[in-house]
Amino acid sequence: MPKGWRLDGEQLVHEAELHGWKLTVVMLLSAPWDGPTSLRIDPPDDPRAEVDTDGITAELMRSISLAEIRRTAKQLWGRLGRSADKAVTAAVLDRVETEREYALMAREYVHLVHQGYRSPVTRLATAWGLSRNTISGRIRRARAMGFLDGPPGRPADRLTEKARRHLEGDDARVAERGRTDGG
Repeated sequence: MPKGWRLDGEQLVHEAELHGWKLTVVMLLSAPWDGPTSLRIDPPDDPRAEVDTDGITAELMRSISLAEIRRTAKQLWGRLGRSADKAVTAAVLDRVETEREYALMAREYVHLVHQGYRSPVTRLATAWGLSRNTISGRIRRARAMGFLDGPPGRPADRLTEKARRHLEGDDARVAERGRTDGG
């Protein structure tokens, strides 16, 4: 976990010092949104401690980088094997380096195309907490590596045989996990 972050049951908690005040931001992993569930600002534990503001001011509030907090939370969700957009993707890949990882990413992309998403790249970027440019580059590379196929000039809409070979056994593992989990 990055400094200032911790997993507390079904919550991601971010704690930081903010001009002498204590900032606590909580995100519920099960929430249907990808932002904070609560935000709390407390004075220092030592009441005699110096703080850089005169109470909680608008300036203090503006200094909270919710965009950075959300970005880090999305990346952590990915590392925890969860997606910030849980209904969208099964695999969450913050890094794609091996051929198997490219095949997994290609499968998620094709799944979104078949679900009718107009911008599967944007959906993956949002779900995985990565930039749209990063995902777009990975999709282009996956197509160039022979994992995705489709009409020229259009989004890829199917996996190649090469991708299916790298994914062999995944369906059987998912089905077996479902049986052992009581599903």
